[in-house]
Amino acid sequence: MNYEEAVKYIFNIPRFSDRGKTGNENLIQVLSMLDMPHRAHRCIHIAGTNGKGSTAQFIKSILVSSGMNVGIFTSPHLVRVNERIATVVGGWEKLIEDNEFLEVFYEVKEKNDKHVANGNPHISFFEFIFAMAAVYFAKRELDFVIYETGLGGRLDATNVLIPDVSIITSIGLDHTKYLGDTIEKIAYEKAGIIKKHVPVVYHTGDEQADNIICEIADTLDADAINVAKTKYIINEITDKTIDFSVSGRYYSYDNLKINTCATYQIDNAVTAIEACHTLFKNTDFEKRVMDTAVIKKSLKDFFWAGRMERIHERVILDGAHNPDAIKRFVETVRLTNQDKPIILLYGSSQDKDYENIIKYICNNLKLKKVYITQSSDERGLKPEIIGKVFDINMKDKSACIISDKDIRTSFKEAFYEAVHEDTMLYCVGSLYLVGSIEELTFQNRRNIQ
Repeated sequence: MNYEEAVKYIFNIPRFSDRGKTGNENLIQVLSMLDMPHRAHRCIHIAGTNGKGSTAQFIKSILVSSGMNVGIFTSPHLVRVNERIATVVGGWEKLIEDNEFLEVFYEVKEKNDKHVANGNPHISFFEFIFAMAAVYFAKRELDFVIYETGLGGRLDATNVLIPDVSIITSIGLDHTKYLGDTIEKIAYEKAGIIKKHVPVVYHTGDEQADNIICEIADTLDADAINVAKTKYIINEITDKTIDFSVSGRYYSYDNLKINTCATYQIDNAVTAIEACHTLFKNTDFEKRVMDTAVIKKSLKDFFWAGRMERIHERVILDGAHNPDAIKRFVETVRLTNQDKPIILLYGSSQDKDYENIIKYICNNLKLKKVYITQSSDERGLKPEIIGKVFDINMKDKSACIISDKDIRTSFKEAFYEAVHEDTMLYCVGSLYLVGSIEELTFQNRRNIQ
């Protein structure tokens, strides 16, 4: 197989293994045949409905700014699957290269083939990619590896890890078919990453979820640190940056700046700071890693594609795709839009709570025009279905709704209007939609700045 064929093979693997959702027995057997690569380095484990990817990026930035070599495993990807596996060594960040991807693919496939030949089920899609990442990281000299869960936590492939610190970010209703239809059920699944005697840092945004995490942590004698108790103030917010100060149990930092207008990133930044303090508490590392200059540099260097990402003065991409994420998206738009007319480019997957999401958007934003398209994944919802929901909920009936399955056509028209009529274009509703736009604009990014 070449690289393209390997990628096709991976994406044809069933999402879940034959033994239920994501049971780890098969994965552990394959990892054992690979000499347990996930144990090669100290690691940090992150779960949550929203914010886990951003928190992972903040932590990576803090560790790298202090001179450490770091691996990072995230999901999903926006454009290429290689985005899921990255390292920063000597301050240089790179995604796994195609030839490296193919090399670790064959290592995992060989062991999995033997596993299957012995009468066992094929490991699942996410288990396969996780195993590839672990093998890749094990071959490199790294100080830490940051692993983000794929779905849930308790049954997630990454839950074979024994981390130095566990982190649980914002919890909301998403993937309810697999994780449960209440906050309590979802919190229980996320809290499944907590390990005995391993501290857990959490910022769920929900009191019921907090209680469940505390109860589980208590049974495992794991120190539970609630970031919601950490105080911060916003000093200044613009349409491009946020300046804030934070005061925790053992630290305080003034005038920290992040290059984003997304207010929800403050929660993720503070969670990352608290997690790193917990990670290095009472060690020589704490003074070096948590130095004020390091924290300021790391937050200033933060970047996470597709999360209130400004690709043009008047165009912002945001992957918000569930009710809680949409609420934070709307909050940010209302704080930073400066009363400019709003154009929305929206697409959704079929399994998302799109009706309530659209209703919330329509009730809280004044929309001039809505472009509806179909996200590129196989679960993409048809534009005519989305259009009916917008039509029912739009307060301003003079606002125009335009539907087109073709993302390229929809984006081109919406972009042209935003640029030439002094309006703001927000592309939201699906990470698949955002990924498609990232791919469309990558080659032309210089021309549209």
